[in-house]
Amino acid sequence: MKHITSADNSLIKKAASLKEKKYREKYGLFLIEGWRAVKDAISSGAEIECVLAEEGQESGLSQNLPELYVIPRRLMEKVCDTASPQGIAALVRIKRQQPGTLLRCLVLDGISDPGNLGTIIRTAAACGLKEILLCGCADPYNPKCVRATMGGLLHVNLFEIGAEEAINAIKGAGIPLLCAHMDGKNIFELEKPTDFALVIGSEAHGVSETFLKACDEVISLPMENVESLNAAVCASVMMYLLIHS
Repeated sequence: MKHITSADNSLIKKAASLKEKKYREKYGLFLIEGWRAVKDAISSGAEIECVLAEEGQESGLSQNLPELYVIPRRLMEKVCDTASPQGIAALVRIKRQQPGTLLRCLVLDGISDPGNLGTIIRTAAACGLKEILLCGCADPYNPKCVRATMGGLLHVNLFEIGAEEAINAIKGAGIPLLCAHMDGKNIFELEKPTDFALVIGSEAHGVSETFLKACDEVISLPMENVESLNAAVCASVMMYLLIHS
């Protein structure tokens, strides 16, 4: 356990810089905040570079952490993105990998709102759907997105990938490509495949033509009184229907 008191400390500057994407990419790290998120990261086996604990909070942590730094409240507020931080944060290594054998996966096509993206990732983790392909989406390690996942980010595999590359990977795996679209077939009438790739499109434009032209089935949720649902709501309902119904 080490103590840091200066805002000029290199680790404090590094942790605070992770609010910006260019520094997350530079260091290959992102920041998680709060007791639940940090304990979940520890128990999930995430690669943690270090934990920052506010003075007086360190007693709630296991003493066998590789790197634990105790800092005053003013430095915790400097590091964290939230207005009232809980008093603990961790720097976690971003997993960089390529998709392997795809069996059941989610494809997010241009989801630009970090809150929506985080909610979808959280629901995917809750459904037990681990493989998520991100095509032109918001940064999943954006602080707002990380908070919205509520720890779900640590239980999925994220692949930032181009649309054509994603389609090739899915076709190569021999699984059906299902696109969510308001004019598609009622999902309740679909003969549900065991394995699949479900494509959810952007909030503003829906699924792109690239995916629509390549898909095996266009599916929709039946609507009354409204034309469409929020992308995160649509993704959540469809994932549960495909996996658990």
